[in-house]
Amino acid sequence: MSINSLSRSPVSIPSTPATQTQAPVAPQSPAVETQATPKSNPIQELLKSDSFGEGGLEKLTKGLEQITQTLNKVMEMLGGEGAAQAPGQGAGCGNGGGIVPEGAVPELGGEAPAAATGAPAAPAPAAAAPAAGGEAAPAGEVAKAGASKSASKNGNTMEFTNDGTKPMEIKFTPNAGGQEIESLTLQPGESMTKEFPEGWSGNFRSTAGDGTAATLGEVAFNGGSNNTYYDVSYIEGNNASMTIAPESGGRVSGTMDNLAKDAPESIQAKNADGSVYGIKKTTTSDVQDQAVVDYYRKNVGEGEGYVVPKDDASTLGTADKHLTVHLKDVF
Repeated sequence: MSINSLSRSPVSIPSTPATQTQAPVAPQSPAVETQATPKSNPIQELLKSDSFGEGGLEKLTKGLEQITQTLNKVMEMLGGEGAAQAPGQGAGCGNGGGIVPEGAVPELGGEAPAAATGAPAAPAPAAAAPAAGGEAAPAGEVAKAGASKSASKNGNTMEFTNDGTKPMEIKFTPNAGGQEIESLTLQPGESMTKEFPEGWSGNFRSTAGDGTAATLGEVAFNGGSNNTYYDVSYIEGNNASMTIAPESGGRVSGTMDNLAKDAPESIQAKNADGSVYGIKKTTTSDVQDQAVVDYYRKNVGEGEGYVVPKDDASTLGTADKHLTVHLKDVF
């Protein structure tokens, strides 16, 4: 509350001598009049006695009360209606916590400053809210993309299903500059939905075998005309059966047939111990192995799987942002 200055008449203070008689003085202001005979000072009268004696303490107390009342009236006249309230003690502020010091305005999105009474500011949340469909991340840690088994269907998703008889680990590789996606492991018969960022593109594969040959699932979300593009590629080999299709229905890329089972020994992919885990690559350093190409193309028609570089007819597109992927071990 601001204090407005008030124009008031000067206050006449009576003199203390009791032996002189003064003639009445014309009043200086209608609000204050001088007195011909000043009242005696109770403190002086008490001090004239040798001791307080009977009733002396009571008289002293009353005298002090009279002086206090007089001083309060003088202060009221000089200072206006009531004393100024200290910050944090004002009534009717409506915030329950006092008055915020002038200039202490919180930044947008930040915490409000503590009230002048010393009350602490509201604590910050312990952890950020999880993304839609995801699990809450521990405090100070950001949830990785696609970490939930029940990811939201509002964005880009792929649902993976292991139709095989062995556990299967799926590893994701983003294109240059893309966001890393956490790998997943599927038990036989298990399904898991992964969510992908806007515009994500890259590939994924089963980790079965020595890593030299692998069936690739390739995808590009939010591509031309905001479509989703996908294909199963055998250029890098074959270590698992795989198909990709739009969730809403549409063309299927890949096959769930076990291509490695009847492949000639000359094109089989083998581990260091000689055990067979799949089929070799069709192309290495832009050099095609024609025997491998011919075998794949015999079992995978054009438009059903990527067999050679620039096999553009095998790149499929859909307006659906949700794909279904089925995988199965071959050995």
